[in-house]
Amino acid sequence: MPARFLDPEEAVALVEPGSTVAVGGMQLTAAPMTLVRGLIRRRVRIGRLVTSPSASLQAELPIAAGLVDEIVSPYVGFEHLGLAPAFRRAAETGTLRILEIDEGSLTHALHAGAGGIPFVPCPPGVDLTDIPRVDPELFRRVVDPFTGSEHWAVPAIRPDTTLLAGAVADERGNVALDRFPFTDREMALAARRLIVEVEEVVPAGALADRAPGTTLPSFLVDAVVVAPGGCHPTEYPERYGRDEAAIVDYLQLAKDPAGLEDRVAELVAESEDAYRARRGGTS
Repeated sequence: MPARFLDPEEAVALVEPGSTVAVGGMQLTAAPMTLVRGLIRRRVRIGRLVTSPSASLQAELPIAAGLVDEIVSPYVGFEHLGLAPAFRRAAETGTLRILEIDEGSLTHALHAGAGGIPFVPCPPGVDLTDIPRVDPELFRRVVDPFTGSEHWAVPAIRPDTTLLAGAVADERGNVALDRFPFTDREMALAARRLIVEVEEVVPAGALADRAPGTTLPSFLVDAVVVAPGGCHPTEYPERYGRDEAAIVDYLQLAKDPAGLEDRVAELVAESEDAYRARRGGTS
């Protein structure tokens, strides 16, 4: 069946409270912020948040809103703009459970989830780190049945819902990223439910010339949300840049933890249309 075209509030209503949610994008690029804001407006509790190898506002904002119980992520921060204040406070106070994982092991775990494999051995470099020691829930020793040698392994990651940002969807719900996919495609293939926000809709058949690995067929996509400029304040390559001033404003706002949840609610506005009107445009 073709994917359903829904508004943001209808789409995030598909996310089950307390479930595992993966958010795509890499750092300040292609974060699915329309969907993240929708979750915050609905106060959807996230049992476990899974990020790409390097996340920013798509993880920080739900944490600042007090909606995340635990996170699987190698890094949450803002590149040259500094650390993620709500994430750091939650880590220091123990109000957020953090499951440490390195970038390579996370990518392998998503590959395993996408391929229906229960676990996957890690490359040997993880032996040189303390990550398996500090996070025994995600790392176990396994024996290679062919050589008898031991390796660290991680379990498959299979999000209940993955939230992604794409460039376009055709009328049938096929999606094209039109950018480097990062780990977004693995997150999509591993997910039990996939919701994608896109910048625009194009006629059926218009995506036939896209490069392999940069599209998602409609049978994988549960819902499409048309949200021009929806990654704001992060960027979407070749469409619009990041709004660094808005990101700095958030970082200033988040320095003071008192009343932060209420300030985040004001920041995301009462609807996505209101959010777009407040910032004065669609890109």
